[in-house]
Amino acid sequence: MKAVPKVGLDGLYIEDVLVDDAFSGVVPFYAIPPESDASGVDVQSEEVEPEPAGYIVGVPVPPGLFRPHFDLAAWEAYQDAVTAAEEEYQAANTEWGALPEEKRGKPPIYTAPEQPELWGEGLTLEEIEALHPPQEPSEMELLSNHVAKLILQNTQQQETIENTGAELADLKSSSEEQRQTVNTLGTEQIKQDLSTLDLKQQNAVLGAELVKKDISILDLYIQNQVLGQMVAALELKLLATKGIGGEE
Repeated sequence: MKAVPKVGLDGLYIEDVLVDDAFSGVVPFYAIPPESDASGVDVQSEEVEPEPAGYIVGVPVPPGLFRPHFDLAAWEAYQDAVTAAEEEYQAANTEWGALPEEKRGKPPIYTAPEQPELWGEGLTLEEIEALHPPQEPSEMELLSNHVAKLILQNTQQQETIENTGAELADLKSSSEEQRQTVNTLGTEQIKQDLSTLDLKQQNAVLGAELVKKDISILDLYIQNQVLGQMVAALELKLLATKGIGGEE
């Protein structure tokens, strides 16, 4: 024997009932009608068929549901899919058996449709919350929560301190790099200033040399003019001497 759920016509769980171990599927159960009314008159008619009062379900209920609800419509659709798959398999198997043995090939294989999720939660969120109203925490729970908050706050502060230390180390490293860069730039600037001063001195020397050369050129020019005048005077004197000798 095993216990299986019993549901109402709406699919909501009612209770567990004992059935045979081989039981499976979904079968209806019927309410037992009274044999007679208060006056002793039989109200049961032999022509009236009894209507189901609910169903006994052979599908296990998954854990975690407050009031399980069995989807009867999904079960009916699943049974129709199973019937259609079986009929299709029987037709294919009959057609395969009617072929000559040398033309049959592999026999058809029955593939059962996948069973859908049939159980769900039958209560709303408000109804579930009503089943479990919030309770005032005990003094021990409050103390435990306070200690947990302090531990969390301490951990966060420790992380903040570590992050601040890392940022400070980064700032120190950046400051040292900047100081080295400034020193390097200062050294380069001094070198450039010295180079500029050297170039200025060299330029001054070159200017003095140019002045000297200009003076030398001017001196040579003057000397050249003097020589030109002397040559002209000699030529005049020579011409004069030749003129006197011609008259004689």
